Parts: sequence; structure tokens; C-alpha cells
Amino acid sequence: MLEFVVLRALVGRIPLVARLVFIVFLLATTIGLIIHLIEPTVFPTWFDAMWWALVTVSTVGYGDFVPMTTIGRILGILLIFSGVGFMTLFVTSLAAKTISNVNAFREGALTYMGEGHVIMIGWNERSRHAIENLQKVKPKASVVLIDETLKEIPQGFKHIHFVRGNSSEDATLKQANVGLASSVLITAQNQGSEISSDAQSILSTLAVKSQHPEVYTIVEILTTEQIGNAKRAGADEIIESTTLTGSVLINSLLYHHMSDVLDDLLTFDEKNQLTFQALTKDQIGLPFVRLLQGLYESGQLLIGVKRNEDVLLHPPQDMQMLENDLLIVINRLHVNTIK
Repeated sequence: MLEFVVLRALVGRIPLVARLVFIVFLLATTIGLIIHLIEPTVFPTWFDAMWWALVTVSTVGYGDFVPMTTIGRILGILLIFSGVGFMTLFVTSLAAKTISNVNAFREGALTYMGEGHVIMIGWNERSRHAIENLQKVKPKASVVLIDETLKEIPQGFKHIHFVRGNSSEDATLKQANVGLASSVLITAQNQGSEISSDAQSILSTLAVKSQHPEVYTIVEILTTEQIGNAKRAGADEIIESTTLTGSVLINSLLYHHMSDVLDDLLTFDEKNQLTFQALTKDQIGLPFVRLLQGLYESGQLLIGVKRNEDVLLHPPQDMQMLENDLLIVINRLHVNTIK
């Protein structure tokens, strides 16, 4: 009795489509063996008999083999009626499974199976803008969007997988395959107060780092007081959006149209305007002023250096470049000729 219960449980775990395929092949193999023994002249090999049985059960009926005896034709009738039932059930089950998968994908219920992807947590204008610009720079970049407020995947994007759920829960992050992600961007939620939004972002950071400690995690924080907590949670980079917005506002207030300059500087086109650039072997040890002149002649404006965690804008002209320094440059995208 116990063996029957275990066998029934194991069979119940096999998908219906797989069970139907197995039943059809078992039926065709069995009847093919019988018809081969009954009519060895018409069906000289077991493979010929099985071929006839499969063609008959699928209701195709090529007519290359035809049973001659009454028993053989009765078996053919059984195959035809069985085929009508099994094949109809097979097609409808396959269609239902396909529709179910499409709906699950649209509603964010499918697990992402890829790797090297970018995970965006939270759907808002900032994450939408980030996805658009990322796919401009890397058209084939795969993005997994996690959000619990959306009912279905946002339209108009390619290479995006939607996961609906709470980003601070392990099950949701596993569904997004965070263990194989290349980076994670956590945006602040629009609902509730700024403090509660930061608390949710920090919880999401803790959850991400607990599953994939090495993944590069960028967190948007709204309040200055929570920056320390975000660092302790494991955030690799923190964007204090309120401070950035405030800085743009005050610069525009003091120097009109300064926001236009910043917007143009950070706009993505065929390639980035503002970028980090690693040093070449020939540039290591040179003073900043030598690099400034050489890069300008090649269409790049050197404005600073990133050394470890420090960003040095307009450093002393005699500062020598170290091996791990990153140059902060503005690429020239368009050259306008003034007449």
C-alpha cells in the first residue's frame, strides 16, 4: 500500500504533457509488437509495426502499411479512437501550458534563469529612465525588474524580466536569480514617508547581500541620517537623491540654466559623455597636466581623477598618476563647426 502511495505521488509530479507522450509511445510500442507478431508479412520488423502504430495513433495515416487481418484492423480502430482522445488532450494541454507560462511571465510569476543580469528594484520614473539609458548603452543587457505594486510587466522594453514581490524577501530575490546577477540598483519607493522608504531600501540591501555578498549594489537614499545604515547594510554605492536634487536647484538659482549644463553632461547617447577611464601603461607616472593636454587633442576633456574612494576634481597640475587611478573625462560626441 505504501509503495502504491509513493508511486502515485511520484507520477503526480510528472507534467501532464510528459505523461501523455509516454502513454502514446507505450500504446504504439505495445500494439506495434502485437501487430508484428500477428502479421509478420505485412509488418516484417517491429520498427515498421511501431511506425504504423504511431502514424495511426496520431491520426495522420500515410497508408504505407495496412493491416490485412480482422484482428489487425480492430487494433487499428482502437489506435484511431485512442489517438483522437490522447492527441486532442495533448494539444489542449500544451496550449494551456503555453498560455499559462505567458500569463505567468506577464504577471511576474516566472523565475529568471539567466545570469550576468542587472536587477532593478522598484518601479518609478527613475528606474524607467535607468532601464532606457542602460539599454541605449548596452542594447542586449538583460534586466530583471522587482516590484510589488505592478500588476504586470511594463510595456515597451526588450530583454526585461518582471518579478512581482517584496524585494526584502528571500523567495522574491531567488526568483530574480540574484545569486548570478552582475549588479543591483535599489530605488526609493514612492509610497509612505522618506524614512519608511529608506528603511525598505536598507532591508532590501540586507536581503540582497545575504544571498550574494559580492554583487555590486547601488542604493538610493532619501534622508542623510540613513546613509550610515545603508553602508552598514552592505551598499557598495549610495546615491542621496535629495541632496543631488537640492544641489541642482541651488546651482540653477545662483547660475541660471546650470541645470541645462548638468542635464546635457549626463545625457546618454551613442556613448557616454561623462565616464571613468583606466590609465594606459604609458600614462602611469605622468603629471596631470601632461594627460590633460594629450586627452584634449584626442577629443576628451580631463576634469579629475578617482583615486581609491576619493574623487579629485581639478587636481594640482603636477600630481602624478598612480596605477589604479581612474580618469574622469568628458567625451566629445558632436563637433559643431561655427561659421
